[in-house]
Amino acid sequence: MKIQEVLEKKGILIDLKARDKTDLLSQMGRFLASLYDLKNIDLILQKIFDREAQMSTGIGYGIAIPHARLDTIDKVYMIAGRCVQGVDFGAIDELPVNIIFLMLSPTNTAAQLTGILSKLSKIMSYEEIRNNLANAANAETFFNTLIEGENKYVS
Repeated sequence: MKIQEVLEKKGILIDLKARDKTDLLSQMGRFLASLYDLKNIDLILQKIFDREAQMSTGIGYGIAIPHARLDTIDKVYMIAGRCVQGVDFGAIDELPVNIIFLMLSPTNTAAQLTGILSKLSKIMSYEEIRNNLANAANAETFFNTLIEGENKYVS
């Protein structure tokens, strides 16, 4: 499964403002639920927070990929966001996170979720992509940068 099959331009928040990780995840979780008309926002947020409590999804270089699995959905949902000021995410390199990809997947699709996580990690390992995402003027530029990175660096 490709990122461009899951992420939509309308699913990108380019100017998030958050006090902390909890605020950021709440904003993004609520946006994702609203965008895709998903019910039971409380369960969605709880699953996101439960997963994050197990281990930070901050992968380094200012990137986080929070994710959760639910039995109440039937496909993978994804949004992306940028928080210019950065948020302490407890990332492995201890740097603040400012680019976030939030995903929800059905409980029985571990392979799809793992595949997308792997692709995002690979794409985000390129400094040029990270810089272009951090400096994207709008959601369309952010989206196009990510898709160009996927097409160039991920087979």
